Amino acid sequence: MNERIRTFLKLEGLFQQMAHFSALDDEWNNRAELSCLLNILSIASRADLKTELTKEIDRHIKCLSVFSKNPNVDGKKLNVTIEKLHEMNTAIVNSKGKIDQKLQTVELLKSLSQRNNIAGGTSDFDIPAYHFWLNQPLEYRRSQINEWTKNLGCIWQSIAILLKIIRHSTAPESIVANNGFFQKGLSNYQNIQLIRISINNDNPYFAEISGGKHRFTLRFMELKETERATQANVDVNFTLHLCQL
Repeated sequence: MNERIRTFLKLEGLFQQMAHFSALDDEWNNRAELSCLLNILSIASRADLKTELTKEIDRHIKCLSVFSKNPNVDGKKLNVTIEKLHEMNTAIVNSKGKIDQKLQTVELLKSLSQRNNIAGGTSDFDIPAYHFWLNQPLEYRRSQINEWTKNLGCIWQSIAILLKIIRHSTAPESIVANNGFFQKGLSNYQNIQLIRISINNDNPYFAEISGGKHRFTLRFMELKETERATQANVDVNFTLHLCQL
């Protein structure tokens, strides 16, 4: 529901993809892994990511500290979470240089970043140095990738912790979307960070959400192969999570 959380969600997906490809260590998976890395660094170069993360961590610490006064809250778990957030904040603040500095200092990454968005732009004949690097021993490639990504560990951990807290900040609510449509107004005191929708796996519809400060709208759509998706003409049962830590 805000640009900061959208950025975190994009980065979360890219980090998960990169982790998947890094576990399958061969030329083609290295290509996919580096493509994810370049996208991560590109996002980091467009936003002051360190500042955004520290602001969000500080906000979480303040919110969670309020809960410590509630006798129904598990104080031990809460303190562990708050301490972890402090550790992440310190790690980010103490990390040296810009997150995307490798794009300026590693010539291969710089060349790849310039052609990464061009269809087929990283072909062997376009970047022969890349072809040469991909034919080096796996151990060499892995050691270099680890070096290029070592400063991203605290970023990934912080985003994972923040999104986990946000996702579990509310109880689910069972709702019916009449003819595939649902709309809900939001009050001024609700600071909604994220909207989560859950439906059964055998449901033929997907959720399409649009939202703003005062309301959000949800439509369940049916995917078509040769035409635009259409809204469901039946009632759809779903579970709604309004995450508002």
